Amino acid sequence: MSGSKEEMVAPLLSKSVAALLLVWFSLGCLPIFVTMFYNFVPSTEWISTTSLPGLAAGLATAAFMTWAMVKAPPDVSTSEMKKKASALATAFFGYFLGKNAAVIAVPMILALIVGHQVELPFTVARADGYGTKHCHSLVELQGLPLLFDRVCGVSIAFKQGLAPRTRIVVIGRGTSLGVYAKSLRRVD
Repeated sequence: MSGSKEEMVAPLLSKSVAALLLVWFSLGCLPIFVTMFYNFVPSTEWISTTSLPGLAAGLATAAFMTWAMVKAPPDVSTSEMKKKASALATAFFGYFLGKNAAVIAVPMILALIVGHQVELPFTVARADGYGTKHCHSLVELQGLPLLFDRVCGVSIAFKQGLAPRTRIVVIGRGTSLGVYAKSLRRVD
């Protein structure tokens, strides 16, 4: 054999690290793509329980992505201002991906695999919004992260009686960690 043991292990290790990074990136992107088609709402208990691990995962991913961008071969034509703006954008994107992978992807996948009909309680933050292009007639919920703090397609009749701090129940397929919303019910 001409190569040392370390030389043989290095390519295998780099391929394993690349595979892990690809899985982590996919887990971070999964919740973003799912919200385009389905109303997934994580439970407020899960969000509060995983706030510290989510913060750590987000910061670690942001640091790694920013480090990788800085270590990449420099583009001579890019100005210093663009490089700094790119590093900042990469850090924010990395934080969002890392936090999603750690906090949102887990209950989302579990709801698909082992989910059943559940009813999870939430508190209304706002019910007077018309929504966006992809989320019409929405009800915003308190204590949840951006993009996962709303239920879309809520009837105007149901929304009329809702005010901030009103308690509702979101019904659909899921677990105690989160639910794919199908309908809502007021808590009397």
